[in-house]
Amino acid sequence: MLNRYSIAAIGLMAVVVASYVFQFYFNLGYEISEQPSDWVDFGDFFNGLVSPLLSFVSLVLLIQSLNLQNQANTELRAEVRLNHKNERLRSFETYFFGLIEAQRSSFANFELEFIEEDGAKTLRGVCAIRALEDRIEAFRERNAQDSEIEEMLEKFDQDEHIYNTIRVFYNIVKMITERLSNENQFDETIRTNQFQTLISFTEFSQLRLVMICMQFMDYPSTDYLKNNHEFMAVLTDLGGGVDHY
Repeated sequence: MLNRYSIAAIGLMAVVVASYVFQFYFNLGYEISEQPSDWVDFGDFFNGLVSPLLSFVSLVLLIQSLNLQNQANTELRAEVRLNHKNERLRSFETYFFGLIEAQRSSFANFELEFIEEDGAKTLRGVCAIRALEDRIEAFRERNAQDSEIEEMLEKFDQDEHIYNTIRVFYNIVKMITERLSNENQFDETIRTNQFQTLISFTEFSQLRLVMICMQFMDYPSTDYLKNNHEFMAVLTDLGGGVDHY
């Protein structure tokens, strides 16, 4: 398809030819010669006149061809980068959902031992989290400080069930942040979507335990979560936070 440069070149050639016809045939009244020598001279003249124009047109077409080739190469490189990015995202999601399943399996074995008046009893999963929340509420009713609640939680976590649960969740958040970083050609929108998926696929009782630890416990994992602004923004938007207890 002709572009404006090719059209301009053809137009200029037509103008030059038309100007010569008008000047010599109509204006000066020259007639068409029947002498072969005149046609030979005219051929040499016309060749000298047209050759530079043809060279110019060839140069324009060559430049246009190079531009089209560069554009095609740019689009190809962009497509390769996009395919590479999509492949990394698919690889990440496979690993990501594997970790979520591992987190679910780990929480299925979560248990805490509670000392009651009639002796010790072990609660698992949702029941353990609810009982732990009841203990925190009882502490708050007598105006206990955060440090007292932290001490109480540490006593419950002698077997590190709480610590391990929060650490698994922390590792998934950290993986999202690092593998989907801007340096790896991902953006905040993709990370936000993955944080939303993580929170949605995490059992609600486990998520409440995570928020309890973020509020009261001084773990490296909880510090990381609280200082991860993108994760905290998603958690807050979904109704979570670090001050619910």
